[in-house]
Amino acid sequence: MNVYIGFDISLQSTHICVVDDEGNLVREGVARSEIADLDCWLRKHGQEWAIQRIVFETGQLSAHLYHGLRPSWPVVCIDARHAHGTLKAQRIKNDRNDARGLAQIARTRWYKAVHVKSEECQALRALVGGRKELVMLRLGLENHIRGRLKALGIKLGTVTTAAFSSKVKAVIEDRNPLFAQTVLTLLQARDDLLARQRELDRQCVSIARSDPVCKRLMTVPGVGSITALSFRAEIDDPLRFRKSRDVGVHLGLTPKRYASGETDRPGGISKCGNRALRTLLFEASVTMLTRSGRWNRLKAWAVRLKQRTSFKAASVALARKIAIVMHRMWVDGTDFAYGEPPALQAA
Repeated sequence: MNVYIGFDISLQSTHICVVDDEGNLVREGVARSEIADLDCWLRKHGQEWAIQRIVFETGQLSAHLYHGLRPSWPVVCIDARHAHGTLKAQRIKNDRNDARGLAQIARTRWYKAVHVKSEECQALRALVGGRKELVMLRLGLENHIRGRLKALGIKLGTVTTAAFSSKVKAVIEDRNPLFAQTVLTLLQARDDLLARQRELDRQCVSIARSDPVCKRLMTVPGVGSITALSFRAEIDDPLRFRKSRDVGVHLGLTPKRYASGETDRPGGISKCGNRALRTLLFEASVTMLTRSGRWNRLKAWAVRLKQRTSFKAASVALARKIAIVMHRMWVDGTDFAYGEPPALQAA
């Protein structure tokens, strides 16, 4: 008997629902949200079943369970937002009914499977994300210290990251002892965060320089080790995109549009997908426009666009182009092609 299974996964337990080809309920159950427990449940109850698909939503444990069950079972991970559009039609919302809805989604194939990133890319995402978190914590402490100093009329002004601690220590030297001790404690925590951040910086640079894909991506002007690692971790498998221009859509760098009847409103970029990578690509485009001295076709195209629109619009458009070019370089195994300036082409 062909069956279709829905998993509604929570942190501690997973509700399971099994339906047949006609959508009739075959079995329901609950198991712990562990690979061994779910595998045991399927082997115990599924001896007479021909399991066609096992569907569950994206979530905290979805990647772990997907990679653990994939070698033995036909598991499919679907976007939780798409599943919500179907499950919200239920009058009573609970885990049991969600599992039933997911089983019906598996039976009708009314879903689009999402790509579950490999463990290697999960590790790269943890590295880049951990570094960013340390940067944000350090900047938060620095801003807090600046705020406390302003209460005493002390304005630090522009100061480099390396000179921040020494300048703060100099201005609080003759201040209230309790105030000075508090600020010094905050400074020590800030310096510890900076040291840990620089350790991760060195690790990012080392990995990027030793990885052939990242080395190739860093040939693009404005793209450094952090951007290359973030792009590699986000895309994971470049062949999952049929066309390179689909990468711009995936990263939320294409315009959104609302059209219904006589209404047709274009909007700004959709801003879906990885926000951190989208920001890094925007920074790379600004760097290419303002700091890259060597001529290249991408920059020339963006400069012409800036003359017709604005610097920001041209930078966003260039960020999308950079993402497309980086994907094509990865697929083709080629470095960035600068091209020849028009004057040399004419000669």
